[in-house]
Amino acid sequence: MEAAYAPAGDRQRSVHECFSLLDFQLRFLTFLTVAAVSAEGLVAAPVRRSSGLGEWIRYLRRSAKQLVNYPSASATATAVRRAVVEILSFYDGGLPDAPPGLQNVKHLRDHISHGGPLPTDLREIDTLKDLVNAASKTIAKCIASAELRMDSDDQSRSLKRPVLIWEEHEVPLWPFFYVTVGNEWCVFSSMRGADLKYLCFGGSRGSLKPTEEQLSVAIEPFLEGKQGAKDATLTQYMKDVEKDLRGFADDDAELICLDSDQGFEFYWSKATGEGTGTQLRRDYFRLGPENARQWRAKDAWVPYSKYLRELANWHVVATRLRQRLEQIESQLVGEERETLGWISSEPGNTRMAKVVVSDMDGSNRGSPRTFAELIGEVDEDLQANRGQTQVVFINGEAGIGKTRAMVDAAKSRAQEVEGAIDQGNDTNLALFLYVRSTGQVLDSLPTVVSSAVASTRNLTDAGVKALCRNGLMTLLIDGFDELLGGAGYSDAIGSLRPWLNELGGRGVVVVSARSSYYMGQYRSSVERANEQGMELVRHRIAEVQRWSDEDVLAFLADYNVPSKRFESLSEHDRRLLGLPFFTRVFAEMATSSEVNHNSNESLTERLLNKYVEREERKLTMGQEDTTLLTSAELRRTFEYVAEFMASSAEREADISELEIAAESAIEVELNTPERRQLKQRLPVLCGLAAASDDISTSRFRFQHELFFDQFLAGAACRYLMTGQEKLFQTMLGESHWRSATVAAVVAGAGTERIRKAIGYRPRAGVRNDVAATNMGALWSMIIKNAGEIPVSDLNGLTFTDHLDLSCVRFSKLRMVDCRLSSMSLPELPGWELQLNGTKIKKIEVTGHPSDLSRLRALQHADLAELQLPNEVHYKKEAILEVLHRYGAEVVDGTPLGVGSPSEEVLAARHFLSNLARRVEKSVILRRDHQPEDDVRLKWTRVYGRDAWRKFVNGLVLAELATLDNFSASGEPKIRLRLKCSATTILANDEAQSKVQEYWKGLERSGSV
Repeated sequence: MEAAYAPAGDRQRSVHECFSLLDFQLRFLTFLTVAAVSAEGLVAAPVRRSSGLGEWIRYLRRSAKQLVNYPSASATATAVRRAVVEILSFYDGGLPDAPPGLQNVKHLRDHISHGGPLPTDLREIDTLKDLVNAASKTIAKCIASAELRMDSDDQSRSLKRPVLIWEEHEVPLWPFFYVTVGNEWCVFSSMRGADLKYLCFGGSRGSLKPTEEQLSVAIEPFLEGKQGAKDATLTQYMKDVEKDLRGFADDDAELICLDSDQGFEFYWSKATGEGTGTQLRRDYFRLGPENARQWRAKDAWVPYSKYLRELANWHVVATRLRQRLEQIESQLVGEERETLGWISSEPGNTRMAKVVVSDMDGSNRGSPRTFAELIGEVDEDLQANRGQTQVVFINGEAGIGKTRAMVDAAKSRAQEVEGAIDQGNDTNLALFLYVRSTGQVLDSLPTVVSSAVASTRNLTDAGVKALCRNGLMTLLIDGFDELLGGAGYSDAIGSLRPWLNELGGRGVVVVSARSSYYMGQYRSSVERANEQGMELVRHRIAEVQRWSDEDVLAFLADYNVPSKRFESLSEHDRRLLGLPFFTRVFAEMATSSEVNHNSNESLTERLLNKYVEREERKLTMGQEDTTLLTSAELRRTFEYVAEFMASSAEREADISELEIAAESAIEVELNTPERRQLKQRLPVLCGLAAASDDISTSRFRFQHELFFDQFLAGAACRYLMTGQEKLFQTMLGESHWRSATVAAVVAGAGTERIRKAIGYRPRAGVRNDVAATNMGALWSMIIKNAGEIPVSDLNGLTFTDHLDLSCVRFSKLRMVDCRLSSMSLPELPGWELQLNGTKIKKIEVTGHPSDLSRLRALQHADLAELQLPNEVHYKKEAILEVLHRYGAEVVDGTPLGVGSPSEEVLAARHFLSNLARRVEKSVILRRDHQPEDDVRLKWTRVYGRDAWRKFVNGLVLAELATLDNFSASGEPKIRLRLKCSATTILANDEAQSKVQEYWKGLERSGSV
């Protein structure tokens, strides 16, 4: 067995090989000692289930004392004791010829395991050869006079049991040693749970995991007992470290975990980012005070997070991420200069975007805060293990500044971390890894992440996940819904779910999406994933806010644009400047000598004309710059391209689609002689970037999402203006329209054409969610602009945004089979609203609530919030009581009285409904089973502490939920985790026997 550690040929052993051999020699002697003590009839001290060099030394010291204190020990025991004492003496003698600080054997091993170099004048072999050779001779002398016998195993013919015999005194080596039928010697390595592992010698494999039950049964009495609750925390730490190291280890390397003095150690090979091979490491870990995770640095125990930063080469990562983000900024500026004609950089300081944060269902809507404050909240979530992965969606209109805010946040953080390290300061701030879908819409998230960290040269997708799990890095995904092309809508969480599973309820992910409709698709996808056991996730939405007039004027002042220019704009254009992109557009136009400032065109029209004009110049031929496409033809081409993109749910198009769009615009094939030059010139159009030298693989995209919105609106208006209502209706059902598209369609086509085109009633049982959402948005815009409702019936519409009827004039309106997120009722009297089959989540009563008698056919089952001028109600029974009190006609509820559900049932429905709306399966609790002091959990306190406690206990007793302990900073916490979704429990399906028993139990307890 010892020969397995010998080098090939005459080569001297390296210091790493010497330590591996020394570890084996001490392992062998330890097991021999256990066998000798047991053969004497004594009870050997238990061996750890996984050990390393330090543990072997400690065990041998204890065993030597045990044998010394046993007066009638046999010659065998005496020989083993002598070998133990001699080897301990050699070990304690250290390495006298080694440099200061490395003369202790353990110190030397730690030094080289952490990548430390050996002095140039110290040959590796000189450091350990005397110790290794002495140990070898001592063990050989100990067993030289012994005879070896192989006994057959009664239960397995594949195993042989070795026995050493000294002068007829037998010492069975089984079960620490056994021999296979192929004459491989197998030596015990570790036992984790029910998994055994043995080292193999004399064959083609280095280790194996035997499945023979008699091995587990035989070795269990010799091992330390299984871990208790305290050690379970250490075990979880060990598993987490192993998972993290996989992100930095060489692909072919084995991670060897062993017990050590205060915790455990890993011996492993780290992949180097420079491509020069691997770095062998031996790292030590423990749980410090209050179970703080720690790693042994050269001189002290330090936080585990510091270890991961060292593995990642934190300064290099920060520097290269900063460089990459500066390149992205330069690219954005370059595109603006080339496509929009913007010459100067943005003057003054970047204005901080403001956001309003809410839960996924729109509740707990906070006051506006800066993007920097949002990032501060992300930092807080990172520094504390919340027990749930926090997913923050950055939503907002195109042009509102999502990309700039995310890029600026990531770059500023990289600069901050880089600067702190340059000054010799330690920093716990996380880095933000910004990735975007632009140019990668057909790629998966792991591919995009790997591409983003390629410049660091020492991080991979797996390494990024390890950093994210430990709060050292946060993923910022810009345009998440565009990844994998249209697949993002059919399974909205599909690309993100593997990441969430890898994070395991830890870390933060920040994503931007292009529409509120996508959030609905994402929500449905999460509900399905929850049923399939998705990991623990909590969602928040940060809605980026428009600029105020003060913000706009301050920005224009930086461009020396007088305020009167802003005040002279139409009301529509002034509203448009609430989007930072359009404010910049206006500032550039106001300071440009090329722009006709007396034009009556809207700001949007001037922008589109400028855009088309610049692109038209690229499509010229010859010395006379002959135009290959007129402005009108090019504009129609862009409209067709936008339509193609919408139908495929992508924001890029390939060259063939661009050619088809051009042919549709000019109504002539490009292969004709007079148009062949146009086909050759099309690839130079805006946004076209070749991913390779093959021009056929190039992809077209608009320079900004706003252009897509406007050209898509142009296509829709063209169909309405030419009477092609069927084509318009087809467009309605293909992709969700954002507010810019909706506003442009209403302004361009007019209310009457739109009313005629969308006034049809869908067939019963047939509902296209996309079309219903777009039609709802169109009607909402028409109502807002007109201040009145020009029809008496609205059928099958979905209003994803708030429908404000507070200042709208109408006498009677019937809404049939509609879906509303929230609605404000009219302030003035004289209205009647009938809601046949319509579901509303929130109603705001803006006028005097004493008379709701003209609110008809209301369903209260889906109503989660009723807001009156001076009070808000969340309890279903309270909402129902108020509606009845003020005369509303409620079709699905009668006043509370005899036969009404018990308070326990009502409370359970309330709690489960809130979990369902938030698409969550877990709640973080204190040790007393009460929720954390978090305003986002105020819904848990509506029925009082006792009701919540009964709810938690009831779910656990019904086996519908578990209470899990998890490692977190500060006060110990537990996690209430549902075994199925809240929606499933609420449905009380007959096929779910445990669910039915749960509700029956609540009814019984309520009737007592």
